[in-house]
Amino acid sequence: MSITGAIVAKDWTELRRDRRVVIMALMVLALAATAILTSTVRVASYEADRAATLEVDRGTWENQGARNPHAAAHFAKWAFKPLTMGAVLDPGIASYSGSAVWMEAHNQNPAVARPIDDQTIILPSGEFSIAWVLQVLMPLLIAVIAAGAVARERERGTLKLILASGSGAGAFVRGKLASVGVVTAVLAGSVIMVGMVAAASAGPANPLMLALWLIAYAAFLAIIVLGAVAVSLRARSSGQALLVLAGLWLFAVVLVPRAGAAVAEIAAPVPSSEQFWADIAAAKAAQPSPFSTGREAFAAEVMAQYGVTRLEDLPVSFGGLQLEEDERIGNAVYDEHFGALFALYDRQRAVMRWGNLLSPLPALQNLSMALAGTDMPQQIAFQRQAETHRRSMVTQLNSDMIEHGAGAGFDYQAHEDLWAEVEDFAFAPPSLGEVLASVWADALILLAWLAGATVFALRSSRRLLAEGA
Repeated sequence: MSITGAIVAKDWTELRRDRRVVIMALMVLALAATAILTSTVRVASYEADRAATLEVDRGTWENQGARNPHAAAHFAKWAFKPLTMGAVLDPGIASYSGSAVWMEAHNQNPAVARPIDDQTIILPSGEFSIAWVLQVLMPLLIAVIAAGAVARERERGTLKLILASGSGAGAFVRGKLASVGVVTAVLAGSVIMVGMVAAASAGPANPLMLALWLIAYAAFLAIIVLGAVAVSLRARSSGQALLVLAGLWLFAVVLVPRAGAAVAEIAAPVPSSEQFWADIAAAKAAQPSPFSTGREAFAAEVMAQYGVTRLEDLPVSFGGLQLEEDERIGNAVYDEHFGALFALYDRQRAVMRWGNLLSPLPALQNLSMALAGTDMPQQIAFQRQAETHRRSMVTQLNSDMIEHGAGAGFDYQAHEDLWAEVEDFAFAPPSLGEVLASVWADALILLAWLAGATVFALRSSRRLLAEGA
């Protein structure tokens, strides 16, 4: 048997005999299994509710009877964001962001109906999920396992005997890395595989997305293993190693993400909801409305366009043209203000990315949420697509009034067949290329951390050369 295999077999036997490690590992696995079950039920329940609500919404819309198209535009429809299979792996911000948009005339409404409002238990450091177990609990478990990997041999006095046996410091370090890596792979791998099966059963799966998600977590856990073993190489005792690793865990896993979010809020403050909507109302009020301050100019423009001298002679509905012009003016205001708001969100993400200099966790979280389809850019994509659909729907209704409502004004009533022509909203998730374009920097940063952890482990192993000399 090779020295690496012998070390792996020896450490595996010792870990199985250590009840503290076994109990902790079983607790992590139990929590992971609970997280998988909880996430699967949550996503399935949400999708069932969404499908039922869509059916009711569609039936109500098509059965509203003959009425004015603009009244129907105010009656409006809902846009619902689906939860993809990725939400089983990492719910990201899905529970904290709105999942429904009310699409009505004149107004670009925000996303509402946050799933988190219906939950009774919220973890202080993230939502209970497979991702949370892998990001928070698994590094702590690795620290407990790796703390004594080398330091325990030094305490027992067996380290010098192993090195004096001629096995070599390099083979010894590779053996320790392999032993901790094998345990990590067994524990984390079983969690991830079960999670992916559950995710695939929740809906259509993108194999490449799943593979990249798996690679990201493999890189993160490899960083933890390399760093933890390196600390054990440098520590004089297993207790000292565990204390250092616990401190690093608190700093990198608990403190850095929270501090990064706080710094981002200070660096790119987002206006309050009241201020945001007040600014939009003021901006819309400052525009020349085709119903009041700008009516005469707009009427003259329309009459010149159609070659008539009286509004009564128009071959189309002037009221419908007013509505469409009011939509155009309002949309320009919404584009400006929502564009500025989304730019602030992007700036906050850029500021938080600086936290990657202190911890690899922010980079992993960005990659995990993006590949799971539950990050902020995909939430913004949903809101933008819902707004695009709203505008298309309102224009379709206004166009019917413009074309068929000449002379009738707002007394015109459209046939109920029109409602069946209005399509339901269907969210199109960003492509893999778009997703990767938003997180390529995080992927490079995670690779840089992996390279740094490897160098740190190699440099730490030099201590063994001196001890074995």
